[in-house]
Amino acid sequence: MGHRAVVASVSVCAALVAGCGGASDSSGKAPPNVTNGVVSMTLDGPVSSYDPTQASTFQDAVALAALYDTLVHFDPSGKLVPGLSDTWKSTPKTATFHLRSGVTCSDGTSLTGAVVAASLNRLFDPATKAPLVRQAIGPGNSAKATSTGDSVTITLAKPWSDLVPGMTGPYAGIVCPSGTKNPSSLRTTSAGTGAFVSDSQVTGSSYTVTRRSGYTWGPAYAGQAAGEPPKKLVLKVVDDENTRANLTSTGELQIPSFTSNAWDRFRSTGGITVRTAPQSDTMVVFNETAGHPTADRNVRLAIAQALDRSVLNKVQSYGSGELISSLGRSSYECFDAGSNALVPEHDAAAAAGALKGVKLQVIGTNILAGGAANDQIMAALQAAGAAATVRTTDNQAWVSDLFSGKNDWDVTIFVYGNRLSSFLPVGQFFVHDAPPKGLNLGATRNPAAEQAYDQAASGSPEEKCAALKTFQQSLLRNVDVLPLATAPVHVVFAGGTSGSVVNGFAVPASIRVGKANG
Repeated sequence: MGHRAVVASVSVCAALVAGCGGASDSSGKAPPNVTNGVVSMTLDGPVSSYDPTQASTFQDAVALAALYDTLVHFDPSGKLVPGLSDTWKSTPKTATFHLRSGVTCSDGTSLTGAVVAASLNRLFDPATKAPLVRQAIGPGNSAKATSTGDSVTITLAKPWSDLVPGMTGPYAGIVCPSGTKNPSSLRTTSAGTGAFVSDSQVTGSSYTVTRRSGYTWGPAYAGQAAGEPPKKLVLKVVDDENTRANLTSTGELQIPSFTSNAWDRFRSTGGITVRTAPQSDTMVVFNETAGHPTADRNVRLAIAQALDRSVLNKVQSYGSGELISSLGRSSYECFDAGSNALVPEHDAAAAAGALKGVKLQVIGTNILAGGAANDQIMAALQAAGAAATVRTTDNQAWVSDLFSGKNDWDVTIFVYGNRLSSFLPVGQFFVHDAPPKGLNLGATRNPAAEQAYDQAASGSPEEKCAALKTFQQSLLRNVDVLPLATAPVHVVFAGGTSGSVVNGFAVPASIRVGKANG
């Protein structure tokens, strides 16, 4: 989601018995089963709030998905499926959702069109300062929700063809009246229709939610395992992935997720299921601000030629990712297979001729393999004769650097968690104003691409796909971006648990515990 703003979390190494570091028992012995109905799963960092409108990180998304429902959902295959609404219809400027019957808030209030409209209007209100509202309604746009009985209609000031997918994001979780009337309460208390309700928390360390009785309207996914929902779900901040694996082995965690190879120890372990799914897309982005060497297309082309994308994929995801040829995966709507021919091929000799003596600053986040791919880029550029240096920081500092407008970098690997499975949200980072005013993080200046993007954002489904093809091909021809690969996550289900994974996240409402295991 967003720009994958996964923040640094407090260390649990000193507090947890298993400790940090290398692998523990790899004998294949299954971790102990859940016997009390309490299931623990990992978070990448602290939860900022239980207010959906303030969601900005992956860990916020996980917690909010347990507490709130959205009007529509994506299923594991990427298909839009009913959520709080059972049917919907839309145009690029409007969407009307019919609400399913029998839904109640955690305080017992019935869900009505008026409740949904009030929640959405709070999201749309500029005074709310929702950081990701533009994913719902498009950049520079405004919206209003109105209700009639058991239906709610969203009307936009300007067309945004991703309006319905935009309603799947955690920021669009429907807040019930107790929360909309007292928003400050949402910092630590939930007020939603979700499968769980907030219970207790140790700020920065763990967040406990309790299953709601009578919850029957969650997403129904194909292949849902048998069993009972957990009585409690404990979301634990565990930032070190070896620690996650150790805690899983001892039964202190049941549902950890991994972006490294720390999960490999479970390949031959009984009683464990591992679901691997893409969570982020990665691409090399160049700073085209005047005065930077990367403002020159020839320099950008040479950098692209210096980089071996297959090697970078092996470094950043231990080879588990898949190379991409555009701003996202082939499963996204409007994917253009023809873009592959426009991706520059690895040509170290050609790169050396153009990069000799060029000073380049590489920056990057440490969230994938500790930032090893950043070092790989620096090494490749140095091998081509460039005077390249690298600065790897935690994810929060990296995001802050990119979007503050400091302009102290030339090359970065952009890691984007595309929750909407659409090219429009990621396209925002290549058009219009540069930071801090806008999201055009590389100050890309490509009029043809920008015009096509605006057409895609406002067009019919057919017009959208044609315009997105022009948009992405324009970026590739001008070497404004070098697509790299997906960055998968490996979600482990241990202790008799099971569940569905969507966009790399275990869906809380889908989690089950085997009946024999509590």
